[in-house]
Amino acid sequence: MVKDNNKTGHGETDRPDAYDRIIKYTGLFGGVQGIVALITVVRAKLVSIILGPTGFGISESFNRTLNLIKSVTDLGVPFSAVKTVSECGSANDSDKLGRSILITRTWAFITCMAGMLLCVLLAPLFSSWAFEGDRGYTLSFLMLSPVAAFSAVNGGEMAIMKGTGMLGQLARSQLFSVVATLFISIPLFWKFGLMGIAPSLVLVSFASMAITCMYSFRAYPYRIRPFSRSTLTGGFGMIKLGVFFTITSFFGSGAFSIIANYLMKHGNAEVTGIYSAGYLLISYLGMFVFSAMESDYFPRLSAVNKDRSKINELVNRQAEVALLLMAPMVVGFIVFLEPIVNLLLTSRFGDAVPMARLAAIGLAFKAMTQPLSYVSLAKGDSRTFMLQEVIYDIVFVAAVIGFFNLGGITMIGAALLIAAVSDMVIVYIITNAKYGVKYSRQAIRVFLLQIPMIAAAWVLVCCLSGVWVWVAGVLVLALSSVCSLGYLRKHTSFIRSVSDRVKKKIGKDE
Repeated sequence: MVKDNNKTGHGETDRPDAYDRIIKYTGLFGGVQGIVALITVVRAKLVSIILGPTGFGISESFNRTLNLIKSVTDLGVPFSAVKTVSECGSANDSDKLGRSILITRTWAFITCMAGMLLCVLLAPLFSSWAFEGDRGYTLSFLMLSPVAAFSAVNGGEMAIMKGTGMLGQLARSQLFSVVATLFISIPLFWKFGLMGIAPSLVLVSFASMAITCMYSFRAYPYRIRPFSRSTLTGGFGMIKLGVFFTITSFFGSGAFSIIANYLMKHGNAEVTGIYSAGYLLISYLGMFVFSAMESDYFPRLSAVNKDRSKINELVNRQAEVALLLMAPMVVGFIVFLEPIVNLLLTSRFGDAVPMARLAAIGLAFKAMTQPLSYVSLAKGDSRTFMLQEVIYDIVFVAAVIGFFNLGGITMIGAALLIAAVSDMVIVYIITNAKYGVKYSRQAIRVFLLQIPMIAAAWVLVCCLSGVWVWVAGVLVLALSSVCSLGYLRKHTSFIRSVSDRVKKKIGKDE
């Protein structure tokens, strides 16, 4: 076994550089997600130009169906294995770590075979379901069956990399994978048109798996034991957690489907599109900060899941940093959203602006909620996690439908904000009651410092017009940024070193 120097042990929260680690990996994965989002937008634009609306629709239908097959057959292994591997890794026992990796890979192999077999056997049904009764795409789904296998293997290897702390390698593999997606798919679309869609999906999936495996196999040589009873039974706990996670994901998908269908029925396609565009913008904003939690924070939390004091410390530090990074981004988003929409979309999506501005405030509450919501998963308490998510889904659907009936698309923003606030309250009550985890005074102070500035930005853009919106908005953004940087500078050597370099540079120039 190759020992990874980035691997986190039980004492990680006691080190003075714990804040620096959060900043480092939030910046790393946030930056990667930013590049991924940019390349995705470029690819979508090129696909729409080369293949037109028909090709874009076919590609999306294939992707939606493949994602459904993957979520049904992977049994949540790509997520639950992170907990299993990180727990064994934190014990500094190479034998236990090796066994956890063996179990993960064995179950990933089983699910990859199941996914491919399901795709082959039900290809006519998937064609009919994805294309409204048309079975003419049966052959395409037969061709796409390896995608389910490649995705399952890729998910298992990514879980191993997260659990063993190979985060730099993971970030590079994600970046190389999305670049490969662009350079594989566009030439195929250009050469073969619609006939290139299925082959491109297969080759892209294989390339992503190969890139991930290149890093993980180098550290941990590949071994599986699909016919070993002890290996199979050793993964039952991981599978149980994964299945609950998968069921919870289905509830979430169901909530989105209910809302989309309701808006289509009681509004129209344009209303549904505006809502989807606004929600997508908010999701992209949150992705810059929250993307690091599953890759870095969750494995560290799983490694110390039996130590209440360390859990409390990790939760609060993660919440503080997430909010300090998120708050200035939310303020900037609220102030500059209108030109952002005109740049990324078109002026026809202008009605998404007031909705998204209100909903963006909820990201500050999510920054406080997200670290807490992982505690039940880190402890393997899948039922509590599912309870939290189902309650949120019910509140989410009820609020969106109710507020849409009250005030149309704009009021959906208020519904999303209320759902975020209620989620923070509910998750906190449950997590505090079951595990004794609570917010520290320091985390609460950071929250009470930034929330008024976010609210002020929203009030200003609603009440002012013309140049005064930009003047006032920039001032609030500067104030929020200064407060965040001041706090981070005090607690992190990384921010101090950067600010000191800037000061020296300015001094030299003068």
